[in-house]
Amino acid sequence: MKPVLTFFFDALKPESLQFMPFLNSFAYKRRMRTELGYSVACHPSMYSGVHPDKHLQWFVWKYDPGSSPFSWARIFRYMGLLDNLPSRYFLHRYTKQFRNKNTSRFGVPLLVNLPLGYWPYFNVVEQRSWEEPGYLENYPTIFDVLRQYKMEFEIIGMLKGAGDEFIQIAGHEFDAIKPWTYFFLGSVDSFSHHYGQDAPVTIERLRKLDQLVEEQYEKYQRKEAEFDVIVFSDHGHIRVERQIDIYQEFNRRGHNLNKFIHLVEANFARFWFRNDSERRVIENILSTLENGFILTPDHFRRYHLTMPDNRYGDLVFYLDRPAIFSKTIWGFGRTQKSMHGYLPDYPDSDGVFLSQREPVNEGQAELVDILPTIMDSLDLPTQDYVEGRVLWSKNHPIDSPGVSQIKGN
Repeated sequence: MKPVLTFFFDALKPESLQFMPFLNSFAYKRRMRTELGYSVACHPSMYSGVHPDKHLQWFVWKYDPGSSPFSWARIFRYMGLLDNLPSRYFLHRYTKQFRNKNTSRFGVPLLVNLPLGYWPYFNVVEQRSWEEPGYLENYPTIFDVLRQYKMEFEIIGMLKGAGDEFIQIAGHEFDAIKPWTYFFLGSVDSFSHHYGQDAPVTIERLRKLDQLVEEQYEKYQRKEAEFDVIVFSDHGHIRVERQIDIYQEFNRRGHNLNKFIHLVEANFARFWFRNDSERRVIENILSTLENGFILTPDHFRRYHLTMPDNRYGDLVFYLDRPAIFSKTIWGFGRTQKSMHGYLPDYPDSDGVFLSQREPVNEGQAELVDILPTIMDSLDLPTQDYVEGRVLWSKNHPIDSPGVSQIKGN
């Protein structure tokens, strides 16, 4: 068994490695194919080794009236005068403080532009954080597996309230090397959303993060002579060039979107129908919108998104690059310069996978490959249900992880 040193970058795209000389020096680089969706779909795939149609996480919110944290708010369904942004903030704050047992990264987010009457229909998909026991109902994560084998690991960079990643990571010192060390670097995504990943301020951030990783790598190397190192990200970023107000689009066609059960996110609009008439109206309106299309059963099969029920929508409308919806459950997207969540087929949707071992074969890595690849280094068996593959061969000579050996093209 070799200990594994892992650096995860949220939203790092392959083209940005040119601004990160240490990471760009790794001998083996592959593009990482993402999932169609956001982080809530990507993380369970990489931690469990199965796609969304197996781990069943696609969006933050799902249709689940029986378990909604806002079930107590049904009284507000018929009190339209109280349904405004200030009251939504107050009721959300009340729920988080007195009714919320959720420990996930998102917690119970505020549904900014959704009428209060619809809140009790929805529940948060993630009830726990990724590293917590039982994060997924039907599949163990790599954290669960390591606990099962009583194999120690440490996570640096994910602690709430512990400062940003420079405070958490730069201050980290290795006492005893554990079998798996996992650094989580999340700011590339937020900088990309606010400025674009090719903006000077983001490029400067990338350079500093690269130096931060090199420093921790060298600290680790002084403690451990032989180890595997993996650097990967979950998706890329695409510049936003157009914003669409879907509420206005419905109004222009003579309908109020708030009359329908819906959730609008950055580039997805999801609907649940109470009757066939509602379906016909919505399908007719969506068919006139540019830059997008309704996902078909073929899309669900192709992108591993087929679900056992309508938890994520009776109909899902996908808004294609380079557009986003300006008014969503998250707020108002006026400051968004870049976005992800677009089709995995686009090169700009790719993340990265870097290692010091030569890949087994060419082509893209996938997020589901992360779990079996780490388990291979730790000499742990991979269960038959895992859909990912080990990205290197045990029989192939392993290069030394020393910096001098991994630098080069």
